[in-house]
Amino acid sequence: MSEYAFLRVEKRGGVARVTIKKPPVNALDNDLYDELVRVSEQLDADESTRVIVFLSGLEKIFMAGADIKQMKNYRFEREFIEQKIDTVHTTFNRIERIRKPTLAAITGHALGGGCEFVLTLDFRFMSTGEPRIGLPEINLGIIPGGGGTQRLPRLIGRERAAELMMTGERLDATRAEQIGLVTRACPPDKTIEETVSFAERLAGQAPVALQAIKQCLVESFDVDLMLGLQMEKKYCTKAVLSEDAREGISAFLEKREPRWKGR
Repeated sequence: MSEYAFLRVEKRGGVARVTIKKPPVNALDNDLYDELVRVSEQLDADESTRVIVFLSGLEKIFMAGADIKQMKNYRFEREFIEQKIDTVHTTFNRIERIRKPTLAAITGHALGGGCEFVLTLDFRFMSTGEPRIGLPEINLGIIPGGGGTQRLPRLIGRERAAELMMTGERLDATRAEQIGLVTRACPPDKTIEETVSFAERLAGQAPVALQAIKQCLVESFDVDLMLGLQMEKKYCTKAVLSEDAREGISAFLEKREPRWKGR
């Protein structure tokens, strides 16, 4: 595993925990984008990793998004801005297409780009209390540029997404869970525990089937039903022909726990 300046990777029992620590607020910049892409590619290719959990190494912040103080020094020129947006899109698209389930343990604020980051993941566990999540870019006279206008309505519906983005409202975990923005609202002292526990449960599933489900969900999201069914056929065939499928069927008939091989 590569060395990282802002990430710490720990692996245990098929679960890789990626802790982001870039004081003071885990602000997204080119260095962090680069590391997020590298860790995504490496863990995606690592056969021993079945599920990935992203955490923050900072007490009150999960990820704040872009550094607003740095934005004051931007070159306000079309080419410069478009390049920055392309970098964000490339990074978040790569994270979204990790073939394995991905989770976030949101123990602090996830705002702007931080919210857009967790939207690329499959599951979001968030602490109740002080942490807030949202896309408040409207308050700066700009709009979400890291996929927020596209992923948020796909997750919670157009009307609710429009309300959040147009008002810049920041939600607590309870409200975010109610509208489907986060998977589960957790007591602050249990968030990481519940996230990792769920990740371990997923890691105990058949790896080939687990990845096949993830790829069906991601690759067919924006296609019509008939094309989506063709993708399902492709990955279902792969899963049924795997050694894991034969093991799963045998284990069921023999009334024992399956021993997955991931192939």
